[in-house]
Amino acid sequence: MKLIDNIYKTKNLSDYGIFILIALVVIVILGNLLIPTYSIQNIDRQVLNLKGKYLKYDDAPHVEEFILSVKNSKGYICMGTSESTPLRDGNYYEFLDQDTTYNTRFSILGGAGRTCGIHMAMLLNHKDIIDSLQIIYFINPVYWRSELNGFDKGYWMRYLNYYTYQNTLSADKDALFAGISQKYAKELNFGEKFLHYATAWLRKIRKPFFQDMRYLLNEEKYLDDLAFIAHKKEGFGQFDHFGKIDTSYLDTSWNITHEFRERTWLNPMVDKDYRTRELKHFIHLCNKLNVKATYILGPVNEIYISNYHPPYLQDYLKKVDEIRLLLEEENVDYVDMTWLGSVPGSFIDNQHHSSYGAYLIYREIKQHLHEKEDH
Repeated sequence: MKLIDNIYKTKNLSDYGIFILIALVVIVILGNLLIPTYSIQNIDRQVLNLKGKYLKYDDAPHVEEFILSVKNSKGYICMGTSESTPLRDGNYYEFLDQDTTYNTRFSILGGAGRTCGIHMAMLLNHKDIIDSLQIIYFINPVYWRSELNGFDKGYWMRYLNYYTYQNTLSADKDALFAGISQKYAKELNFGEKFLHYATAWLRKIRKPFFQDMRYLLNEEKYLDDLAFIAHKKEGFGQFDHFGKIDTSYLDTSWNITHEFRERTWLNPMVDKDYRTRELKHFIHLCNKLNVKATYILGPVNEIYISNYHPPYLQDYLKKVDEIRLLLEEENVDYVDMTWLGSVPGSFIDNQHHSSYGAYLIYREIKQHLHEKEDH
C-alpha cells in the first residue's frame, strides 16, 4: 500500500509524466535519425491504383512508385470523377486493361469530385518524374451544372490535405494550380487548418516506426499496401454483359436503371467559368510538364433529359459544344464520346454511363490509341 501511495502522489506522477514525455521525444528523434527511409523499389509490375490517403498526404514512396510503375511500363493512368469508378459489369478502363489483343496496361485514379484541378496536385508534387507520363482524362460535362460548377470544399478536403496543398503551391511556379484552388485557404477555418497540419505532422513523426521500419523488416508489407494490376490479361469472360445491354437492370426508354426512376432529379447548367478555367489550367500544366494527355469528352444523358425536363437539354448540349471548342482551340488529343448520350442503354442515371456505355467508350479509346501508335 505504501508503494501505491508513493506512485500516486501528485509530485511523483508529475515526475513520471515528465520522464515519459522526455523518453518519447528522445525515441522519436532517434527514430527519425537512425531508421533509414524506405525508398521506391522500382517494382517491375504496374500499380493499379493508390489508396486515397497516399495521395491526400503525398506519401513517399507510394506515390512515386505508382507514377514510375506506369511510366516504366509505358502504360496509362485513367483519371476522372465518379464516372471512372467501378460499375457492376465493368468500366471502360477495366475493358482496356483486360483486352488481350495488345499489351498496354491501364491504371485508374477516379472518385466523386476528383476533377482535374485536384489531379494537378500529384503532377506538380512529382514534376521531376512525370515527363512523358501517359494519362487519359475523362471530362464529364455534368460538372458544369449549377451545384457542381465551382470550388467544392468537401471534395478538396477529402482528396488533398491542407498541408499537402501548401506544399503543392510552392511547386506551382506558373500559378496554374493556385488559380483554381485559392479558395481552399479561404474556406477552411483555423481549426480545420490546424487539424490538417497536425494530422500531416503526426504521419511524418510516426513514419519511421510505422512505415520505414515495417517495410525494411518485411518488404511484403510494402507490396501488400500497393494494389497491382493482374499479372496477365484475362479477357472479357469475367464481365457478364460485356458489349450487351442488361435490360433487367436498365430502362432503355429513359436511359437509366429501373431503380433510378424512383428518385429522378436534374439540375440546370449554369453560366460560370470555374470548370472551364480548371480544365484549361490542367491542359496547360500537362503541356508544360510534357505529360502525354488524351482527353475523353464524355456525354450527357440526352434521352433522360429529354424525358424528364426537355427545356434543360439545349443548355446541356450548348455546354458540351463549348467544351469541345475549348479542346479544339487548345489543340489537344481527344476522343469525342458526346454521341453516347443518345444511345439507349448507355447510362444508369442522370450523370453516369452504364457498363454498356463503358463498352462503347472502351471501343473508341482503343481505336484512337491504335491510330496514334500507327502514326
